[in-house]
Formats: sequence, C-alpha cells, structure tokens
Amino acid sequence: MNPIGRLARILALLPLLLVPARAAEPTNAFPGYRRPVMTWVPPYAVARSRVRLDETYGTNGPGKVLTHLGLQFWAPSTNGTLARVGGTNDTGDATVTALRDWAHARGIRVLLCVYNAPARTWDWPLAKSAFADHSDAFIGSLAGETRRLGLDGVDVDLEGNGRFESDRPAFMDFVRKLSGRLRADGLHLTVDSFAYVWNAPNHRWWPDLLPHVDALTSMGYEETGAAAPEWRSFAFQKSAAGPLACRLMIGLPGDRAEWQGTPLKDHLDWLEKESEVGVSFWDAQLNAAPWRTAETWSALGRIRAGH
Repeated sequence: MNPIGRLARILALLPLLLVPARAAEPTNAFPGYRRPVMTWVPPYAVARSRVRLDETYGTNGPGKVLTHLGLQFWAPSTNGTLARVGGTNDTGDATVTALRDWAHARGIRVLLCVYNAPARTWDWPLAKSAFADHSDAFIGSLAGETRRLGLDGVDVDLEGNGRFESDRPAFMDFVRKLSGRLRADGLHLTVDSFAYVWNAPNHRWWPDLLPHVDALTSMGYEETGAAAPEWRSFAFQKSAAGPLACRLMIGLPGDRAEWQGTPLKDHLDWLEKESEVGVSFWDAQLNAAPWRTAETWSALGRIRAGH
C-alpha cells in the first residue's frame, strides 16, 4: 500500500480508536449504578447496624441506595488463614447469611472485609505476616471463604500506623494476585487506604493500587472535607486518584453531623456535583442524626445514579 493509501486507512480508523471504553457491566445479576455508595457493619455493632439498614428516610434508605455492604467480621492470622472476629456480637455464618440475603434481595453486593485490628489496635505485623509472608495462603483463604458464603467480593482493610514504605512492594504484589483470583471468579475487590502519607497504605500508593481494584476508599473521614485546605480537601483526594478517579470512594464519618467546618449536606453537595467519585461512610450505625434524614438519602441516591 502506498503512503497516501496507508494514511487514508489510519484516518478512517481513528474515530473508532478514540471511542471511550464502556464501563464494565456488573459481573452478576445486580443492578447497575453510576457511582458506588458503601458502608460497613462493624463486628461490635451488628444488631444496631441491622436495625439501621432496615430503616427508610422518606422514599430512600440503605436498602434502596447502597451498592456495597462490607462485613468487617474477619481478621488475618499469622499463617495466612482467617479468624472470625465478633466480640460480644454474633458474626457467625447464620448472621453473615442473613445479611447477605437481605442485601441480595435489594441488589446490594456484600463484601468480606478483612482487617488487622481484632484487639481494637491496628497490628501491621499481623497484616504483613499474611499478605507478605503467607501471601498465597492468604489469597486462597479470602477467595475460598468468599465463595463458601456466597459473597460478592473482598474488602481489604489492612492498616498501618506508620509509612511502612518498605512493605509497599509486597502489598502491591498481594493486591495484584488477589485481584486476578477474584476477577477470574467474577468477584469484586475494594481496598481501604489512608488519605495522606503518614500511614499505610496511603495516597502515594494509589497509582499502583487503582488499576487492580474495583473501588478504593480514601479513609480521611473527619480529617478531610469538601472545603478543607490542601491535602485534606476532597479535590486533592480526587486529584491523587488521577485518571482512575472513577474508582475512588470518599470516606465520610457516619457519626458526625459536621466536620472540617462544613455540615454533612455541603459535603454531599460537593460529591453530588462530581461526575466520578463515589462515597463510603463508616459505619452502618448512622450515629449522627443528619445521616438519618430523607435529605441525606436523597442526595446519596443521586450520587449513586450519577446525576
């Protein structure tokens, strides 16, 4: 083919190459959504959370708006197996099954949330023993327990009170392997990360994490806000996520009516106007009164719908 003909062929194909990729369809029978809205059931407040999940506020409520529900009922062990965490609450299979069935009946994905603070203190060496020293066993435990209980994926909530930069390669390798394992089974993976550099994982890890997860929660909570300065702002968090900001979920504190000098309504207004980021809130107890209003759940519903 002569150069002119080759150029004409490239120009003819160019519009096809520039068409943006379509968002992936849900991997199961759950309804689609534009942006995720997620919360967790903590192991120390199961009964209270179940009451809140059933409540409605106006025409909306958790059962109509949530896209993901994390059950924070599991901790890693030093050999890569899983331990069930409960304290004074029942987090056994019957409770998991009841929450799963409640959520599935409403089109909500249920995630196995594994966290490294079974004694209410974040234990990074415990997490590292699982994700670094016994990575394959840990991945097998997470995938196997998720399938056994008929859940929809895994939420990794492994937190370190320090930068732990030397552990970053092992953590990334673990997330990549876990992602491949779960995606092969049509399951979701979310990861929880700190909003700034002082803890691990943090926003500097996001460029490596985001390609391998379905969503990532920025755990700023009351330390970040819509009108907060510098790194504490929602805008900074979105910018740190870069071209995959559509996978970012801004973490909000469910026990606060106001933080960073801004009421809940204004934080939600900012998020509603953004075309990409989703929302996570800790936790399903909805302890602050403004979280239990029709106005709040209408806003969360609009965020989920993307308009």
